[in-house]
Amino acid sequence: MYKNLKLTLFFILVLFLSRSVQVIAQQTYEVAPNPEMKVSGTSTLHDWDMISKEATGTASIRRSAGKVTAIQSVEVSMKVKSLKSGKSQMDKNAYNALKEEEYPEITFSMLEAHQDGGNDWKVSGRLQLAGETKSIPFSIKIAPEGENIILSGLADIKLTDFNVTPPTAVFGTIKTGDEMTIHINMKLNPIN
Repeated sequence: MYKNLKLTLFFILVLFLSRSVQVIAQQTYEVAPNPEMKVSGTSTLHDWDMISKEATGTASIRRSAGKVTAIQSVEVSMKVKSLKSGKSQMDKNAYNALKEEEYPEITFSMLEAHQDGGNDWKVSGRLQLAGETKSIPFSIKIAPEGENIILSGLADIKLTDFNVTPPTAVFGTIKTGDEMTIHINMKLNPIN
């Protein structure tokens, strides 16, 4: 009986220690200053980009042996007006199309993540844009860099999926295409 009690206590201790190790390996990160969030598209005149260097957010990531082994949550938010094309009229048209006054932020909330080999991951989540929320897939690369993590990736969306009418200019003679690509490139810093 004494031997069974020792064995039971040993297994309880092992279970407790293994849970403690898992908690230590999981870390919460925040988006570092100057991320690059870029939206690329087409128009009847030329291809275009709008870039933001402003975003906030957090991620809960598990690392083991210097590699990312699990992405448990990602929440990112960006102000619509932080997107800039370098052309004020284009920016104004984009803000109007995205209903910026009513919905000033674009947000992404991860639903699931699956490793796709090495540092490649498939991540799906809810993108909220112009008051509409849709589930979209991102293809990302995520790799440790010292204590930080570098995250880059892209997703293709259609404006009409979010009930956004593609903007026009010059009395409708210049039309924006429906398809856009969202590019992200950011560093995540651990929160102590």
